Amino acid sequence: MLSAVCKPLRVLMVLGSDRLFIQANIGAKRQIESLEATGIVVETYLFEDRRSLRGLLLGGCGLHRRVRQFKPDIVHVHYASAQALITVLFTRKPVVLTLCGSDLLGNYNSSGKKTWSGLLSICLSQLAALGASRCIAVSEELRNCLWLPWCRNKCEVIPRGVDLNLFKPIPKSQARAVLGWTHNDPVVLFMFLEGAWVKGPDLARAAYNEARRRLNSLRMLVLGNEDPSKIPLYLNASDALLLTSRHEGSNNSVKEALACNLPVVATRCGDTEERLQGVRWCYVCKRDSREVGQRLFEVVTSGERSNGREYLHDLTIDRVAHRVKVCYERALSRHTEFHLGERYDETI
Repeated sequence: MLSAVCKPLRVLMVLGSDRLFIQANIGAKRQIESLEATGIVVETYLFEDRRSLRGLLLGGCGLHRRVRQFKPDIVHVHYASAQALITVLFTRKPVVLTLCGSDLLGNYNSSGKKTWSGLLSICLSQLAALGASRCIAVSEELRNCLWLPWCRNKCEVIPRGVDLNLFKPIPKSQARAVLGWTHNDPVVLFMFLEGAWVKGPDLARAAYNEARRRLNSLRMLVLGNEDPSKIPLYLNASDALLLTSRHEGSNNSVKEALACNLPVVATRCGDTEERLQGVRWCYVCKRDSREVGQRLFEVVTSGERSNGREYLHDLTIDRVAHRVKVCYERALSRHTEFHLGERYDETI
């Protein structure tokens, strides 16, 4: 493959900068560190404004300048939609596109209805996938959402990896002491950034209330803009992770909870069924508050931890980095062959 060339592979990573990208960017930054550990040289480019035509055009021009300065072999866009389409249009370098979830599945408002902006995002993502050299979908469900067989054929399923050195089991009492918790009540952890209505906060609250009717001491902790370094502590200090999303790609919090052996109660979304299959004290439920609440009650009153860490061997951050690197090599090979073909046609 083309990686056999002596010089290291150079990758420009394109990320969003608004607050709804915070969690996605944390995962991307950890992936960047794992890719750098394989010898890849990575720099980042932030799209400051992807919500206006002017902002997108300025972002595209800035990206074009950055590509000329850095001279990457690959441009890798995390999250599709408008910024991905602009990236495809403003560079002749091979583009690898990571599809994360809402970019292909749309978004929701506070009333639980799909938004017009989310539907536009789907269309823009499909167009970006057409122009990308390779695509990465974080779940098989997401890959199957690509409209054209040609796009699906050049799309690989690579979930985000988990750093098992960072996310690991520690005693619950120790984690609570570090966080400064002064109570021994059972705690349900729910991840929700204000405005991310796809996470289903109404169902989460209803399920929690259902469980609390049976266990009055039960607490629910909602985490949004939390320091990423503290997340392993919260996972180890809690008694269950609750996921009630309307859709997901491959939820990172679920995998991080499994790495800490924290039980998970989730609705059917993304690859949750695949991730939780066979794991003790983890359940996948219908979107029904009574069923979810019943499972929450069973988990927190059991006092047991899961065995989720045993199921993550193929999703360690270093193994995933190797798979992403192979994807880069395929994109570069395909791009080179395509342009060699163009030059050949010009000589006929």
